[in-house]
Amino acid sequence: MDEIITLILMGGILGIVALFGYYIFKTYVMPRRIEELAELINQGQTGPAITRLQKLLEENDRDPYIHFLLAEAYFREKKVSQATMEFRQVLKIGKFSNKVKEEAIRGRLAKIYLQNRNLEEAKKEFLILTKLEPSNADNYFQVGLLFENAGLSDKALSYFKQTVKVNRNHADAYYHMGVIEYNLASIPDAKVALTEAVKLNPNLFGAHYYLGLCLKNQKDYDWALKEFDKSLGDESLKGKAYLARGLCFYEKDQHVNAAKEFEKGITVAPRSSELELNLRYSLAATAEKRRDFHTAIANWERIVDVNPKFRDAADKLKQFDEFRQDDSIKDFMIASPAKFETVARKIVEHMELSVLDLSVESDSEVHILATETESTFRNTKRTNRLIYIFRTTEAVQEKTVRIMHEDMRTKGAIRGLIISTGDYSAQALLFAQSRPIELLGKKEMIAFLKAVY
Repeated sequence: MDEIITLILMGGILGIVALFGYYIFKTYVMPRRIEELAELINQGQTGPAITRLQKLLEENDRDPYIHFLLAEAYFREKKVSQATMEFRQVLKIGKFSNKVKEEAIRGRLAKIYLQNRNLEEAKKEFLILTKLEPSNADNYFQVGLLFENAGLSDKALSYFKQTVKVNRNHADAYYHMGVIEYNLASIPDAKVALTEAVKLNPNLFGAHYYLGLCLKNQKDYDWALKEFDKSLGDESLKGKAYLARGLCFYEKDQHVNAAKEFEKGITVAPRSSELELNLRYSLAATAEKRRDFHTAIANWERIVDVNPKFRDAADKLKQFDEFRQDDSIKDFMIASPAKFETVARKIVEHMELSVLDLSVESDSEVHILATETESTFRNTKRTNRLIYIFRTTEAVQEKTVRIMHEDMRTKGAIRGLIISTGDYSAQALLFAQSRPIELLGKKEMIAFLKAVY
């Protein structure tokens, strides 16, 4: 009996010793071993750490810290799928501490999802992070980017606004806000956001570019030109910046400067790209304004070779078919203003009319008040005619015909005549039908030119 009691006592003592030993191991030895593995990972010795962590998991598969360290080791070795699985396991266990922080794990997962273009899962993680870390502006910013890339601009805008609410120095958020506001045609709001962006970070070349677009929209061309100039620091923006600068000069009627910018843009734009075609189209428009029709035609031809349906380039070439084939109209279109006036006078005289008054409205428009010559109508009262002569490729609009009709009354002209190298709008033709106004086009102009040259 005494022996049995002795055995029981010894067993109890051994059990207590074992429990104490297990406590010591769990409390002091195991954590020390795990911390040693954490230090190995920090030192870049991820291979040995992974092997030992896998063995530890065999002993305790529910330890979140071991799973976390194993995930970190896999992440550093760029073993993304294994890292993702371990991070998810930590979240599944759901026991967090100073060493195992939920926000750190979700941040890692969000980064992994972004790298693997799993954008929906990345967005979910960042949305959770905005709740876990409401003072971390970057989480709101990342959600904004994901919504923006998905084409959900309204949702993206609200998160970019939340970003700058948390961090008023977040230049990138102001930049993206500005771009979205610009695309939504909220130009004043876009200008405010983009101005703040470039103030916080002068090297945000895209922000300079979009700020320039806002200013151009508001016709503040001088400031816009400065912003476009600053955006040239980004190689990918150069072509678009040169196009925008050229359009500023074009709208200011500084066509020589505009042409220079378009030509610079063509040298950097990808060949046959939409950007190159827009630059060439703008250069052709500038050349047309300068009466440099050779340059205009060359660029329209290049555009049509690449894309026959690009804007109205093909129609422009059709308008200039005669110009490309007939020297008389070519000389007329490129003639100096003085020569243009002389030819216009000769056209009127060829119609057996005497010029009473001639007014040069521009280098492409002449107004002439004329009357029948005395030799033609000896015994009849002579009547006055008002004649507008245009050398342009643009269609004559109804407004011009209405102006002529009023001008006829003022000047006492019985009949009106418009001769143009361009076409006439449908409204202009309709208006002239019920008035004593005759509209002659390119065919008649060529006949006149052949007769007077």
